[in-house]
Amino acid sequence: MKYSDSVKAILLATIDDLATDPQKYAKRPGRDFTRNRKLGFKQLLLMLLTMEGECIREEIYTYFGRDTAAPSKAAFYKQIHKLKDGVLRCLLLAFNQKLKKHLFHGKYQLIACDGSALDIFRNPFDPDTFFPPSGMSPKGYNQAYINACYSILDRRFTDLVIQPGRKRNEYAAFCQMVDAAGPRTADSPAAVYICDRGYASYNNFAHVIENGQYFLIRCTDKKTEGILGYSLEGMREIDVHVERILSRSQSKKKREHPELAERYRHVCSDVPMDYLTDARCEYGIALRVIRVETAPGSFVNLITNLPDHEFDIDDLKELYHLRWDQENAYRDIKYPLCLKALHSKKYEYVVQEIWARAILHNFCSEIALNVEIEQKERKYEYQVNYSQAVKTCRDFLRIHDGISTMDVEGLVASSIEAIRPGRTFPRQKRFKIPMSFCYRN
Repeated sequence: MKYSDSVKAILLATIDDLATDPQKYAKRPGRDFTRNRKLGFKQLLLMLLTMEGECIREEIYTYFGRDTAAPSKAAFYKQIHKLKDGVLRCLLLAFNQKLKKHLFHGKYQLIACDGSALDIFRNPFDPDTFFPPSGMSPKGYNQAYINACYSILDRRFTDLVIQPGRKRNEYAAFCQMVDAAGPRTADSPAAVYICDRGYASYNNFAHVIENGQYFLIRCTDKKTEGILGYSLEGMREIDVHVERILSRSQSKKKREHPELAERYRHVCSDVPMDYLTDARCEYGIALRVIRVETAPGSFVNLITNLPDHEFDIDDLKELYHLRWDQENAYRDIKYPLCLKALHSKKYEYVVQEIWARAILHNFCSEIALNVEIEQKERKYEYQVNYSQAVKTCRDFLRIHDGISTMDVEGLVASSIEAIRPGRTFPRQKRFKIPMSFCYRN
């Protein structure tokens, strides 16, 4: 059996596991998904995973064939309305659980955490997602915000927290995903959460530590100086361990360890710190602070709890650089995977589409990552063209007649592109509206 066939079998088996008890994932147990329909629970999930940027009618024809017996558009929306929130998250987690993990140094799973805004259909009456007119959009716009954990070496999403754009909170989302992953066990690899400077907070550090995991988070000069207690002016490179005691109180008389006055850091009452409670007025935390010069006059500060006997400064620079793969994943999920072409106006359906694209991304990445590319004597090394690989894997997943076959590995290996190191492009800051069909629900 080819590897693509085994990955598809794993995904289908995972869907079958959910389909054994569809009432568990129905909004109205005992009423929804009780009849044998052409667009049943299993087929509905598969169609959601394989949708592109066409209208719903064309999506139905693409999956079921252009036939008068194909389900109607109304039937599709009637069925999708029956799905309970969280069913696609269960599918993603269960699918990931059955796939092999690629580990750094054989013991660390590298998890990049970041967020990305997604423009959705304009609805000025939704206060949670609507942003008023501005220079970027004279009419205003609506957004959802995707917070994601992404396994760098596996190239797949491990968890998502989707928030309305106006209620965006990366700190809370990060803590939620870390806690959902659970504490480290004896037979599980250690996770290393790699984040940019927007995630630097004592609360985030503490959530990772309390779960027995590791983090590597970039930090601004101002926050780094607050942790250290002195200025970074003139410092080109540092690697120091610090111990800090966090407290809500600024009163020196109320401190449990007044002899350690230089270690105390005050946490304001409006700043989240989940481990400072009425029963626990102080929280001790041990951090490692690194400062490196990446270019003449350009410095990067990193906060971590990774042991220095395993990770020196060069290792940490390499790890943080790998975080960029998640930015590429967001690009892939929005464009080759057609997330910019939403099929729904209702927010709950938009959330379902986001989860479906994340699952399809994982399916395609798992296949593409294991396709061997013949390296010839050329100027550049070559890699899989992910956009073409997605089209091949999506069509492969659509095959459900039990007869048709496809040489997935051959097709993926035939669509390759050169790796050109050192290429940079300016970040595009212009506003892009989503593809719109006036009749979409």
